[in-house]
Amino acid sequence: MEMKTIVFGGLIVAALGFFTWSVFRVFRFASLGKPSYDPVENYGWRIGSILKFFFGQRTVTREASGWGHFFIFWGFMILGFATVEMFVRGFSPDFSWGYLFGHGFEVFITTCYDFFGMAIIVAIAIALFRRYILQPDRLRKDFAARFDAGLILGMIFTLMISMFFTHAYIIDVKGQLAGFTPVSDFFSTFVSANGLKEMPVGYEIAWWVHNIIILVFLSYIPHSKHVHLVGAFPNILLRRDSQTNRKRGVLKKIDFESVDFESDDASLGVGKIQDFTWPQLLDLYACTECGRCQDNCPAYHSGKPLNPAVMIHDLKEHLTEVGSGSESDKELIGDVISEDVIWACTTCLACVEHCPVFIEHVDDLQDMRRYLVMDQANISEEVTKVLENMENIGNPWGLPKQDRTKWCEDIDVPIMAEKKEAEYLYWVGCAAAFDPKNQEVARSLAKILNKAGVDFAILGTEESCTGDSARRLGQEYLFQSMVENTLETLKKYKFKKIITTCPHCFNTLGNEYKDFGGDFDVMHHTEFIDELIGSGKITPKKNLDKKITYHDACYLGRHNGIYDAPRNLVESVANGEVVEMERSREKGLCCGAGGGMMWVDEDPDKRVNLVRFGDVEKTEATLCATACPFCNIMIDDARKMKGKEEQVDVKDVAELIADAI
Repeated sequence: MEMKTIVFGGLIVAALGFFTWSVFRVFRFASLGKPSYDPVENYGWRIGSILKFFFGQRTVTREASGWGHFFIFWGFMILGFATVEMFVRGFSPDFSWGYLFGHGFEVFITTCYDFFGMAIIVAIAIALFRRYILQPDRLRKDFAARFDAGLILGMIFTLMISMFFTHAYIIDVKGQLAGFTPVSDFFSTFVSANGLKEMPVGYEIAWWVHNIIILVFLSYIPHSKHVHLVGAFPNILLRRDSQTNRKRGVLKKIDFESVDFESDDASLGVGKIQDFTWPQLLDLYACTECGRCQDNCPAYHSGKPLNPAVMIHDLKEHLTEVGSGSESDKELIGDVISEDVIWACTTCLACVEHCPVFIEHVDDLQDMRRYLVMDQANISEEVTKVLENMENIGNPWGLPKQDRTKWCEDIDVPIMAEKKEAEYLYWVGCAAAFDPKNQEVARSLAKILNKAGVDFAILGTEESCTGDSARRLGQEYLFQSMVENTLETLKKYKFKKIITTCPHCFNTLGNEYKDFGGDFDVMHHTEFIDELIGSGKITPKKNLDKKITYHDACYLGRHNGIYDAPRNLVESVANGEVVEMERSREKGLCCGAGGGMMWVDEDPDKRVNLVRFGDVEKTEATLCATACPFCNIMIDDARKMKGKEEQVDVKDVAELIADAI
């Protein structure tokens, strides 16, 4: 056996052994987490997810820059045949795929080598230009990240060049290479075998360079930013099944009865890295560090300390330290992730929506927030006051229950306690009941329902907060007690569907109450009004000559996929131009009120609603339509802070329809 064969065989065994150990190390670290709340089932859907999002790269190519990754990914998949071919030639110099699958396959695969090899070189050139010349904000710019990226791209580039040189020598010795190979033909003009019928030293150098880089690359992957090549496949395969299990954005229920409060390891929420579930820890190794979560995060855009990409990176580094047994006295909350980061999240799901590998940043932040609130009682005075109001009075405003029906004292609104039964229960919500601006929304919807002859009723003073803000502020125990009280009230009456004007009530009643036995058919008022117009029960007039833009509510759009209904309503009353903001629909920017942040004072220079109102101003619209009471308040506050009360009006779509009928 030749020394070359012995050495190469030893290198392969060493590299594969180190890679295997490294991969098992990653999964061992992920297994430090607690059991998953979400069962792994529905395997057909999971296989479809792998085909669509891993191999199909659907989430990656939603942005133009993702096509470079697409070609590098598929280039590597196709050029895996070239790598295997080169490896086998270390033991059988004359091997080619044609010997196994025939000349036709060899023509096809060799042509693919040329096409994808060149595509990868172009993609790498673009990637280097973006990272080191354009330097977009979302790409990490610290030395370690820049070095890591440069090293990986450099290795891939060298792999392509060395492959083309091996092909060039084959052409020079054998006279041709099967298939259409213009790139390899070009490289062949730079080499010479001097008429030899066997491969010269130049070929051997290119062969060794290519194969050693492959083995180094394989060994380096699990210890670099490209560890996502290990974590992405299982993360996509095992991700939460929103179709048959817990819907995206729905927080997991804490079973307080199963918590062993006597145990030293007991905690409400996440106080140490091992308190996360294993899928949450696997998330960390799936991160591609593409920065799309950062690009779409309202907290980051407003100057707050939260950067979802950096948070995932810091959690991964901490997990690696803990899993490796490193002596570390770092506290998860405080040293690794600051409290300011945890409290900056608006739970808008923009990070989750745009993550190509389905990382769930919001769940991580919410679990740490739960720990601060319930385990450590570490909350501000303003949050404490809001939670006390919800617990003692039944609404975050802290206003008397008797005031819940003041908005409808002069209009015909049936009360459920008097009717006992109605086709529709209108869930007014705290904002529409107590906030003067949103009381007009409730009045408008009631007028529309009466005009259309809808059989409806409200709970009136029996209604209480659904508990959304309590849950998002981390007080799960209070949320569950509020759910129990609300379900007891709803059991007393008969109705087919619930209508809400608040997307937060819509999401909580329709999605989160299911975990507690409350299976209700809930409609947002934009959907319901759109149906009324479609059925001819109301006919709005096109009475608005203003330039209108519509702001997407996060809990209506990203959480529940409702984008068209409110836009249909705006179009139905618009005589003038309807314009979209640059950040709209799935990319719509949060108003800043979600996640309980409606009740938290912000630094005046770092207010999310001011950033969002800047998007409104760019459209030059004179009316901003909303479909959420929190958005209504936040955008209205922003226009006042900017002194734009005379230039821009802010109204809910229900008000627009009520005025038009």
